[in-house]
Amino acid sequence: MKNLAVLVLVFAPLTAVADVADNDDLATIRSQVGWGASINPDRVGITGEGGYNGGAGRATANATLEATLFSRASVFANVDYGGIIDHARPALGAAFQIIDPRHGNYGLRASFAYKPEGFTEPEGELEGALVGSRRIGADAIRAMVAYGQDPDFNESDVELGTSYLHRASGHLVVGGTVRFRKALKLKMGVVEPDWDFIAGAVGGVWFARHTRAELLVGAYAVAYPGRSTGTGAIGLVSIGTEL
Repeated sequence: MKNLAVLVLVFAPLTAVADVADNDDLATIRSQVGWGASINPDRVGITGEGGYNGGAGRATANATLEATLFSRASVFANVDYGGIIDHARPALGAAFQIIDPRHGNYGLRASFAYKPEGFTEPEGELEGALVGSRRIGADAIRAMVAYGQDPDFNESDVELGTSYLHRASGHLVVGGTVRFRKALKLKMGVVEPDWDFIAGAVGGVWFARHTRAELLVGAYAVAYPGRSTGTGAIGLVSIGTEL
């Protein structure tokens, strides 16, 4: 009897975690690796991501903290480093869940952020984004469009993306993602990409209802005006949870 009691104490928490993960029908919507948020957190969400971008030839990392203030509105702070930039770049923004996928098969999230060029450079970019989602059972299709520009309209760009994620099991999500960004206007004398593109496979493991570890492996390409296109592999690891 004593051994049986020990086994119950050891495996009961693991079973509870499995049940929680299995019951999360929004796991495919909550995926963020290489993508960002598609749904506001229930309360507070924390996500960290890092890896290597072979096309840009440097490491890349970012961290995001987002908190829901009331109903469908949230605020977030983000820091990016690497990729197509060679310094840390912060961002502050707000999001509103126009259509909440918690209450149906469709979702639509709008966000707006200000992205300074750096921590000591107040000039930056204003960016607005829309992310739509459609659940098919426990699977999900997502689409994204974003537009950014500086206040003086010396620089502007547009970004498009889509992904499909399949709930392979209670703990495993797999799928693919594609994103493309095109500069509409570039500031004179500043070396910035004309366009960049990423396509890759995604895999994620859910340890609990809102705790996940994800991997994106794919190809990346970037083109600068007057230069040859840079290509290479990209690999990103993301870990996120909600409190």
